[in-house]
Amino acid sequence: MYIDQLPDLSRARLVRARSRGVAIRDGGRAVAVAFVADGALLPADTLVRFEVTEGEDAARRLADALAATGARSLWFYGGDETARRAASELDLQLRPVGAAFVHRMDASRSERVTFRPPSQRDRETLPELTADHAPAFKAPQAEIAEIGPDAVGLTLTEPLDQRWTELRIVVYAPHRGRGFGSAMFAAAADRMEATGRRVCAAIESVEGRERAALETAGFRIADYYFTATKR
Repeated sequence: MYIDQLPDLSRARLVRARSRGVAIRDGGRAVAVAFVADGALLPADTLVRFEVTEGEDAARRLADALAATGARSLWFYGGDETARRAASELDLQLRPVGAAFVHRMDASRSERVTFRPPSQRDRETLPELTADHAPAFKAPQAEIAEIGPDAVGLTLTEPLDQRWTELRIVVYAPHRGRGFGSAMFAAAADRMEATGRRVCAAIESVEGRERAALETAGFRIADYYFTATKR
């Protein structure tokens, strides 16, 4: 758990689930465990999780982990204070590579969005859209977003724990560039929060259309994902 008691989001969970653990030892004693990416979502020379035995110097053990595994970088969520402090003390170069957002407020919307279950025709393209836009979701709930008479996009949601739900949206190509992404994010988040859920989302970049859509829809950055690389 990090800021806002936010759990790992779906992509972070998948990255770590696919990693392999390497015990870091000192004189036969395990002092840390480093988890190395499998190369599918992040480069294979990347540590994606780093755990240190209580009382150990995290920076020293991170240096040991990089040496033992041959990794060149550490990928971590900014709220992971142990990883951030160790990377800083080793003078690794930090670069933001994505971000987690949480919904903070209702947003004013000029477009009224309604949602319906996917039709049989919609279901023909659902597997492809889900694989492209939410590959880390295990069993997403899909709904079609309509604005006026048109089906303009798709929402994909998945509970992360008893409190948080992650939200992804897809705006269909003919309807992009008209602000519908923000309207869909806002309407879907408001509706879920009305049931007592908290809503989060993630992007795999730092800037761009997705970030603008989320911020316009009333989301704020909880923290960035970083890579910390040897200079």
